[in-house]
Amino acid sequence: MPIEFSTCLERDLLYARWYGRVDFDQFAQNFMNYVADEYYRPGRRELIDHSGIDEFDIDFNLVRSILRQVNAQDPTNQVTTHTVIYSPDETIYGMGRMYQTLSEMAQGIRVEVFRTEREALDALGLEHSSIAALRSAEVFLPARLKDN
Repeated sequence: MPIEFSTCLERDLLYARWYGRVDFDQFAQNFMNYVADEYYRPGRRELIDHSGIDEFDIDFNLVRSILRQVNAQDPTNQVTTHTVIYSPDETIYGMGRMYQTLSEMAQGIRVEVFRTEREALDALGLEHSSIAALRSAEVFLPARLKDN
């Protein structure tokens, strides 16, 4: 799957890397995996890395669907999530900005989109020199389904 995530409990941060060709079905499956993850916590800060995407097969209506899914992650409570997207590609950055604009009209997720790693890391208050440095300096636990 072209979306993978891991969690840094010490920094209370989810890191997700999107790569290759990404479509809505892959997002939906990944989100189900995220909510079923042993380390899942509603509202955890997120760093979404779009730097590896080759093709983004999601249109405006699907961006709205993504927002609805994210904001409905806990039907009993309004979940506020700070999501920072690193998206250096101009076209994919534009899709991220659409997501950010839609999020500003809804309650719940707060989205910021940046073209540079430095801006994305600063938005999360992280002083690492790069995402690679963050990932090597901190302990990120790979996704693991909860035991039922």
